[in-house]
Amino acid sequence: MRIIFLVALFFPCWSLAAETINCNFDKFHQVNHEVPEMTGYAAIDQSLEIVTGKTSDKTLKLDGKKRGANSINWVLLERKGWETYSTTYAGDFGELLTIEHKLGENSQGLNGWYKASLVSSRIVTTHTSLGKCLIK
Repeated sequence: MRIIFLVALFFPCWSLAAETINCNFDKFHQVNHEVPEMTGYAAIDQSLEIVTGKTSDKTLKLDGKKRGANSINWVLLERKGWETYSTTYAGDFGELLTIEHKLGENSQGLNGWYKASLVSSRIVTTHTSLGKCLIK
């Protein structure tokens, strides 16, 4: 019975993740919380493709230097019908993918290119990849 309740609770999140998201990240920023001198930016060339809430096999086969994320499953964090300025997906490896858009555009369905950030955190560092995502 608990499983049915959990499935019903999260179903709206899964149903919104039916699109294809293709991201390219060209800038990396690391914040080192213990050694501030190790904080800074670097140029990168990484990609991430998410299809129906799952990282594509094409992305998973990429070398770690080219692969944008290690998560396999992604869950939409905003509730259905909420009008927001951004849409955020949480990956099962702890990454957060945030897509920036106009207020309320998410309630009509995203379609096109959007600014994006991919954040992952460790105890002493926080990593942010910056780029754009094409949503279809």
